[in-house]
Amino acid sequence: MTMGFAARARLFAARACALALPVLALAGPARAQDPGSFFADKTISFIVASGPGGGYDMYARLLTRHLGRNIPGNPSFAVQYLPGGGGIVAANNLFGLSRKDGTAMGLLASSTFLLAAIGDPHTKFENLRFTFIGNMNEEADTCSVWHTTGIRSVEDLKSRDVIIGTAGVGSNSHTFPLGMNAVIGTRFKVIPGYSGGAQVRTTAMERGELFGSCGIFVSTLGAQFAQPLAEGKLGVVLQMGLSRHPKYKDVPNALELAPDDSGRQALELLFAQLALGRPIMAPPDVPRERAELLAKAFENTMRDPQFQAEAEKTSVETRWFGGARMREVMLQMEQAPAGVKQRVRAILDQQN
Repeated sequence: MTMGFAARARLFAARACALALPVLALAGPARAQDPGSFFADKTISFIVASGPGGGYDMYARLLTRHLGRNIPGNPSFAVQYLPGGGGIVAANNLFGLSRKDGTAMGLLASSTFLLAAIGDPHTKFENLRFTFIGNMNEEADTCSVWHTTGIRSVEDLKSRDVIIGTAGVGSNSHTFPLGMNAVIGTRFKVIPGYSGGAQVRTTAMERGELFGSCGIFVSTLGAQFAQPLAEGKLGVVLQMGLSRHPKYKDVPNALELAPDDSGRQALELLFAQLALGRPIMAPPDVPRERAELLAKAFENTMRDPQFQAEAEKTSVETRWFGGARMREVMLQMEQAPAGVKQRVRAILDQQN
């Protein structure tokens, strides 16, 4: 018998937590010090909730190349990859084990905030207690298929089994297809284990191993898969989000296909996390002055001409916003009706 969502998440989280990095061990209380001079000669540990090579890595590397220049003292960054549990491992570590003096932050998977909001027991963090630094991009998600499959429409997704790879239980690439199977009648067959970025899944499509993949953000498609899209080898047949993305105005959104209010509300809760597509967080209890300095440095970086020039050159989308808006989105997820949360939990607890 295959394991359900909760069993797989527990397995992934248990394995990956054992690999937590010593550098993230909790330090003692921060010394009272001018925040402007504190970061001089410091190295900030920057956690990424995935392996190297994917969209999260792309955003993390871009940000860390420029953020230090906008922080007084010009600290350096050490990027550390903590994949596992669909992003739960990185979030648990940043929340509970990382230094709380301002020298630890990270780019987390927005999917983990949904899991915490609906009460998943493996999330050892509280969404609203994170220190919100800023969100690099409001996202929309996609389901894309390889041209040799003959799949061209949503009706094709409903009329035949569609084998797709996922980055792991708890990730968008896993939970979104389960939600759409339950609500709009798609027939995705999810195969976990394709972690390490969307390129891993597209390579498997080329080999004929997979039909396609959901959970590839629009920003990742534009930055990493422009050529196969232009050549017609990779096609977007469905998108997920609270509205259609401007780049894919003609591609149906799963919300539009919900047969009733109950189904639509469940999908809205699933997709709400996409507003926090590339969230930059620090642990709770960072000294207020340092937290404010980091948040301001993030905003200055997003407006920095050098940062913007590199983002444009590499086709990295930056529909960014600051910490106040992040908190609003998180609060909306936390305050979703109990019945809607229960339905989403039921969707995610399905056996695969």
